[in-house]
Amino acid sequence: MAPGSFTLLLLLLLLLDVLTFPGHGHGLQRHKRDWIIPPIYCPENERGPFPKKLVQIKSNKDKETKVFYSITGQGADTIPVGVFIIERETGWLEVTKPLDREEKDKYQLFSHAVSANGQPVEDPMEIIITVTDQNDNRPVFTQAVFHGSVQEGAEPGTSVLRVLATDADDAVNSSNGVVSYSILSQVPDKPQPGMFTINSRSGLLSVALPGLVAEADGMSEVGKGTLTTHVLNTATGLPAAGLGVRLAQLQEPGLQWMELAHRHTDADGRCQPFLAQGQAKAGTYKLHFETAEYWQGLGHTSFYPFVEVVFIITDPAQKLHVPLLISPYSYTTYRGS
Repeated sequence: MAPGSFTLLLLLLLLLDVLTFPGHGHGLQRHKRDWIIPPIYCPENERGPFPKKLVQIKSNKDKETKVFYSITGQGADTIPVGVFIIERETGWLEVTKPLDREEKDKYQLFSHAVSANGQPVEDPMEIIITVTDQNDNRPVFTQAVFHGSVQEGAEPGTSVLRVLATDADDAVNSSNGVVSYSILSQVPDKPQPGMFTINSRSGLLSVALPGLVAEADGMSEVGKGTLTTHVLNTATGLPAAGLGVRLAQLQEPGLQWMELAHRHTDADGRCQPFLAQGQAKAGTYKLHFETAEYWQGLGHTSFYPFVEVVFIITDPAQKLHVPLLISPYSYTTYRGS
């Protein structure tokens, strides 16, 4: 290697990991550069040894007088205290322990430079430390069991239910927190395996093959019911598919709500009848629509975590239909026919 090349390489190595206080009116800069410094990235769950050097802070005034360095801000002198320290004379910024991105993903510090008599020789300089993600969390389903139902003979593409899982890892700057769904097994495997499919991104479970038979899958046909519902997404003008709906009745003792059925709307926004013919009794009932999970599955937030419609059945022989119109911030219901 030529002597000139060696000198250039040595100079570049000396410039690494050094931050200099900028002049007035400039952002955080690298030594001898006019670049604005991006956040300092520190991986979570590092093993150490600690303290571990991150970057060196330098003031150009150290050529004129002895300069001492200190830091303030989150992780320094405010909660969580002591996560970051700085060597008073050398300006080396260090981390003292493993970081957890799920606990805190960013720290805002300010570095200070003073002379031996305590007088500032530089304006405080902002330093942003971003904790980068490690794939250290497993996806977790929001429910232990997801219940769904589908009519006998349902055509392929018919929605059955929507499952939902969350992952605490970073899904914005990495794929660590991105949840993907798949079906591991079908029990029973009748009339044949692979009767259902699931959307890997949305978690919507649908019928994949024709031939669903009540006797084959252990389900019993409920027949023509006396209580039905239909849910319409007014934000899109389309049926609300995969929305969970629960039916409960107010019963003795103590007038407690007793759950009678749990359904999920199909691709048409409808469910199997909640009460079969002859099953209905006079009394007070409640339909509980799980709207929060539905909107979350579509990537929206909802003002209402759920919608409950309480109604009275006076004539058990009369058919009752309870439609629901929903948007993220409103809902409408009425007695249908």
